[in-house]
Amino acid sequence: MATRHFFPRRILALLAISFSAHAFASVRAAGTFEAVRSCEAFKSFKKGTNPGFVRLEPGQSYAIEELNEQNWDWIRVNVPDVREPSRWVSKECGVVQLVPGETGPSGPGVKPPQQETPGGRAQCHTANTYDSNVLSMSWQPGFCEHASFHGTKPECQALQSGELSISHLTIHGLWPNKKSCGTRYGDCRQVPLSLSEDTLAEVGPWMPNLMFGTDFATHEWDKHGTCQARQDDEYFLTIKQLTELVDRSAIGEFIRSNIGKEMSVSDFFADVRRELGPDVEQRIQLLCAGGRFLQEVRLSLPRDIVPSPDIAKMTQGAPRMGSKTSNCNTDTIYIERSGKD
Repeated sequence: MATRHFFPRRILALLAISFSAHAFASVRAAGTFEAVRSCEAFKSFKKGTNPGFVRLEPGQSYAIEELNEQNWDWIRVNVPDVREPSRWVSKECGVVQLVPGETGPSGPGVKPPQQETPGGRAQCHTANTYDSNVLSMSWQPGFCEHASFHGTKPECQALQSGELSISHLTIHGLWPNKKSCGTRYGDCRQVPLSLSEDTLAEVGPWMPNLMFGTDFATHEWDKHGTCQARQDDEYFLTIKQLTELVDRSAIGEFIRSNIGKEMSVSDFFADVRRELGPDVEQRIQLLCAGGRFLQEVRLSLPRDIVPSPDIAKMTQGAPRMGSKTSNCNTDTIYIERSGKD
């Protein structure tokens, strides 16, 4: 029989307070946040959720509500006229002006948040200073069926109705990375997206949202595409070429051979190692939705990408992935089939 431990109510209350303080590490604040660039405004910066793809307007001031206590690197502001207006933004996106005495807690040992200036944020938002790339490819049926996303996605509705049938990897994005910035590297320039009709027609089958609009492509361009040197048409055509090369390789072939059934993660990586080599194996990551459904495949690429059917050559010099899977609970992943249930 398990031994029960009883604690006085006062100790339990103190434990609850201590747990809450660590679970919700933020402090109240008052002041203004002046955006110096268009950057995302997250409902949850840890989960990366941004209902409505809300972005701050450069030159606009927003009322500060809270500060994230961990390094004071996230600010919660009020974004008027949007659904769920309390949003978290990176402090590197603007200038913080706090009202003295209105930010807590304070006292000995508490480091106050710094008043930021635009010059201190430049390194993580300067175009063409990245050192590597990540090619992110979706397994569209698994994403549409099991991933969490806000609002409606017409491509997912088309898959469900049978209007679309997809059995190949599709484009999520190509993300220039800068090691010193982590996930903060992005939103580098104010360059509007304007894709030609020819590009839309060629890329659309590989990025299904483009068949219905350009909202998602605009999001990817603003956040990632503006940080590299290619023009918008060339950028998306390059991503299409890279995705097609990976899809035609042993990576895509093994996934397709398991459509409608469970795929062994160990067998997948063993096949990649055998067909493409150990260096490629170390530069791939599988992401799951719901713990067991394939949602995404990510491939680490060097800064200067040379598209090639030789995946080992194409990934040469790229950083290794930290882990082979993300959000996958077991060694088996289900590969969802396109179409109606």
